[in-house]
Amino acid sequence: MINPEFSLPVAVPLRFFATAPWWLLLAAVLFAGHAPEVLASRYHPATLAIVHLMMLGFAGNIMLGALLQISAVLAGARAQRPVLAGWLVWGALQAGTALLSAGLWLMQPLLLQAAGAVLGVMLLAFTGWLFTRLWRSPAVDASTAGLRWSVAGLGLTVACGILLLLVLTRGVALPLPDVLRLHVLFGSMGWVFPLLASVALTVVPMFLVTPPWPQRLARLLVPLNALMLLLLAVWPVLLPLLVLPVLLFVLQLLRSLKASKRGADPARWLWAWGGVNLLLVCALAPWLDALPRLNPVLLGGQFLCGALLPIHTAMLGKIVPFLLWLDYRASVPVGRKLRHMGQLFPERWLRGLGGLALAVGLTWPLALASIWPVLVLLLAYGVALLLVIHRACRNARAAITG
Repeated sequence: MINPEFSLPVAVPLRFFATAPWWLLLAAVLFAGHAPEVLASRYHPATLAIVHLMMLGFAGNIMLGALLQISAVLAGARAQRPVLAGWLVWGALQAGTALLSAGLWLMQPLLLQAAGAVLGVMLLAFTGWLFTRLWRSPAVDASTAGLRWSVAGLGLTVACGILLLLVLTRGVALPLPDVLRLHVLFGSMGWVFPLLASVALTVVPMFLVTPPWPQRLARLLVPLNALMLLLLAVWPVLLPLLVLPVLLFVLQLLRSLKASKRGADPARWLWAWGGVNLLLVCALAPWLDALPRLNPVLLGGQFLCGALLPIHTAMLGKIVPFLLWLDYRASVPVGRKLRHMGQLFPERWLRGLGGLALAVGLTWPLALASIWPVLVLLLAYGVALLLVIHRACRNARAAITG
């Protein structure tokens, strides 16, 4: 259940959301200059750098901003000084992303070690603190339980990333392929998927007016995914089973969206398109080695451009106006007529962003033939997202003062 009284100061999550498009634009520009190398190998330094610009810089800012806000309003998990804590987490994430991406691009050990120190200290401290707060929270809903698993997955992802940096920069005797496999596994399915599922349990019924998710599925989905991850960590041969929790999630998501009372809402088809792409990627990923024609870079890019981009667009299109409206409502004197969320963030903005996100996902598989369609669309999406967030904030300020 949403408790708006526990909401963070609006500047805290918005700072993360407003920063994300800059990392997307940087990744797109670097991709434009090194597309052949990136598409040829998933282990090329340029590929590794761009992937982390997207996953840490773009997706990471959106997910951490959403995690901070949703943990506060669902479970009451917030710092005593949220503005200061938000600045610390935000600053460390930007510095760590820059150091890590530069270190991977140049394969410079000192930069990689600095990135490991900044990201390791910040993210491990953050996940430890937030997991403790979520564990002690009296909230018993499925979304809060899913957030606990997601935060644990983030901690495991960071731990594996630090181990990878130690192997690369200090020559620590660990099996690099196994640690890399766990890093990717925990990052995508231990951190990202549980967070998306937990957000969907709350955001989809709330903003798209759908029936609540079946209680049994809502409570068992993320723990089932965690069980699959544990089995896969020990027996990698079971990787095809990882599609099962994703299949359950997507089928229920589509069923809920079909019953939505907001049939024309662009967030509806953005969630559906992202969910289908997530299922497709998870179904194909176990067969990368068995299918030589299946390009791993294209498949990873489809996870980012086909699955995460539309879902994150749908999330931002609902969370940003809701946060601005809550702040506006609290700032307006009693008795003044309130504006509605659509006056702060018109639905046509989300429709435009959603159209660009859909086009990016459709053109990404054609990148081997030509990178320019997807590149132009990515740049257009990044600029549009920046403008939309800026204009929404300006509308909210004007509503408060006017």
